Amino acid sequence: MSSLFKPIPQRKFNNDKLRLEALTHKSYCYENPMSGHHNERLEFLGDSIIGFVVADYLYNKYPDYKEGQLTMLRAKIVCKQTLANFAGRLGLDRDLRLGAGSSNSRNNEKILEDAFEAYIGAIFLDSGKDLKCVLEFLEPFVGPLVEELNKPMAGTPINLLPGISELQREKIPPMLGPEDLKLPFSLEHQDPIGKLQTWSLKKGFPIPFYREVKVEGIAHDPRFTIQVQINGIIAGEGEGRNKKEAKKQAASKALARLLNSPDLDLSQKHLPNFGGSEELICSGPSN
Repeated sequence: MSSLFKPIPQRKFNNDKLRLEALTHKSYCYENPMSGHHNERLEFLGDSIIGFVVADYLYNKYPDYKEGQLTMLRAKIVCKQTLANFAGRLGLDRDLRLGAGSSNSRNNEKILEDAFEAYIGAIFLDSGKDLKCVLEFLEPFVGPLVEELNKPMAGTPINLLPGISELQREKIPPMLGPEDLKLPFSLEHQDPIGKLQTWSLKKGFPIPFYREVKVEGIAHDPRFTIQVQINGIIAGEGEGRNKKEAKKQAASKALARLLNSPDLDLSQKHLPNFGGSEELICSGPSN
């Protein structure tokens, strides 16, 4: 069995309540109010920890790589499909606590991605906030994937979801392939935030800046609106149930506009509106 698909045992926790919280979807808590906390806070923590640990791992492993190369590698590792694969290899799909209305969602990529991020957040807390412990846990996942990504790009694209049904798999573009690592990027992208950053740096612009515009809705079902700016210009705006989802949508919209106009001059006062309804205006970063 390929090391990219090999099952990996779960970690033994000192505080099993953290593990249980990491595996609890909010739909379960709504139906079982006395069951404790759901995993969204741990997901928030784990998302940041994974990003940092992977960046540190790549920085040390490839001292000769430029920033753009490291960014592209990290984007492939922390994207939704990859983290969902990691969750499946741990068997988190079997252990998830889901509400009755979500019981058929154990193979849902987003739920698996969130569960893996929450699981890493739980490991971080359970280990006494030891990043080395997190790295040791992640290395069997990340190491083989990095080696595969660095092979000559002349093979069949890798599908990291062998356990997903054929019907579901048909809806998911292959994660890795020669064309996927080139510019301009396909709009069927797995990681719009990473690809927008790579596009911006390749064009000589600063790293994209994301700004929260507003939060609407109610406490347990908020809607976030986030703008992405490149060189002080608003390039896209997205909405989502959480900030990460809104950022991804904003990045996707920005990519759609920018890739439809590869010679676009970002020193202009506004970007042309490629089929959208909103006007794009010049705006500097907000503190």
